[in-house]
Amino acid sequence: MEISPEIKEWLTLIFGFGFGIGGFVAIILLPVMYFRLTRKYDAMFPEYDRIIPLPLMMGAVIRTSLYAYFIAFKNLRKHKRHRIAYEVTNGYDFRANAPLLDIILSYLISFSSLIFVVSGFTFYILTEIFGIDL
Repeated sequence: MEISPEIKEWLTLIFGFGFGIGGFVAIILLPVMYFRLTRKYDAMFPEYDRIIPLPLMMGAVIRTSLYAYFIAFKNLRKHKRHRIAYEVTNGYDFRANAPLLDIILSYLISFSSLIFVVSGFTFYILTEIFGIDL
């Protein structure tokens, strides 16, 4: 598929900006969220290893994202991981007990991660599936 050089430049700028900024913000926020959320909630819930049974740093990173999800999107869903989290936390209301800064950071990391994934996925589809040379 052939497109004009101006549109190629525009698409490359848009996807590069979305992919870069989304990833950069998520990588910067991840340690901040780890120290604000994971250390706080892991101390509150002694059985936190049941939520995400992964070793070392990977488990901490995924638990950080999960705690941010619980704060940003209030309701726990009914699939297995969230049922285990609900049992471990005894139905703790993360949103009601979170400071405003944690709520804002949770939405920000969710939004930047979404931008990162959507930009990367769309760039892959345009270049690999449609054959556009960006």
